[in-house]
Amino acid sequence: MTGSDAVRIAGYYDALVDRYGYGPRAVDASSARSLEVRYAALAAAAPLAGKRVLEVGCGFGDLGAYIAARFDGVRYTGIDLSARMIEVGRRKHSELELLQADVLELEDSEQFDVVLAQGIFYLLGDGAEAKMHALITKMFGIAREAVACSAISAWGPHQDPAEFRVEPARLIDFASSLTTSLVFRHDYHSGDLALYLYKQLPREPRNLL
Repeated sequence: MTGSDAVRIAGYYDALVDRYGYGPRAVDASSARSLEVRYAALAAAAPLAGKRVLEVGCGFGDLGAYIAARFDGVRYTGIDLSARMIEVGRRKHSELELLQADVLELEDSEQFDVVLAQGIFYLLGDGAEAKMHALITKMFGIAREAVACSAISAWGPHQDPAEFRVEPARLIDFASSLTTSLVFRHDYHSGDLALYLYKQLPREPRNLL
């Protein structure tokens, strides 16, 4: 992702906040319920209690509030390109650490136990797949334990040529170059996918039932 991409995406969300204020439409979502389903999918990726968690593209910080309400001792940081998102989010969730920042500019020494990203790829524009790979690689590099991200799937029923849809098979192929300890999900929301990447297999088998 280039500097011009960051400026363009920040401006897009700044405008949505100015138009809609706080709410799902300002984060380009259809409803609060659809967001909560996605939050649940990301929060299921790893045990979060007591962990240091970074959310990339945090918007208003609603996922952070969702996590904090369900997991004890979470140390959450949310970053977003949009100054207006962060401004409103800090008023809404004053208990959370929300920062205007670009994940690609974070130092590699800045480490988090788990890194989350919800729907940050669809506006990447030209060369979107390569830019997505760079973002996931960066997130995996600063995660001690796991990365979980969600995206709009090319398998979904509704296609908008202006938005980047992720081809699941190609994403899995790329992800396997980072780690073979991964989970792919296409079961929680029509048109969405989620990917969990782990630094190593858990000591105990995960209960997926």
